[in-house]
Amino acid sequence: MSLSQDIVLDDQAFTTASSDMKALKTRTETLKTKLQQMYKDLTTAMDTPAGAAVETTAEKVLIKPIDDMLLVIDHISSTLTQIIGTSYYKDVFIKFEELNSNIKF
Repeated sequence: MSLSQDIVLDDQAFTTASSDMKALKTRTETLKTKLQQMYKDLTTAMDTPAGAAVETTAEKVLIKPIDDMLLVIDHISSTLTQIIGTSYYKDVFIKFEELNSNIKF
């Protein structure tokens, strides 16, 4: 018995994914800006304690998760950019093959 699985690395797929992640980041930033403006307009119209509560809730409930998502998107995008055209993952798979060949069942 052996462990065997062909894994194909496609730099074009990495390039496409990187481009898609950058576009997603731009759309997410645009959404965040629109939501911030919408809540600013709403709280300005509601110049009351309730308006202030809406603004605080918006920051915690809507804007914070978007900021968190932007961090993840940015990290994935940076990682993809870093590995495109390198042997980063290829080296991992070579080591896996070496390890696999040394395992005796």
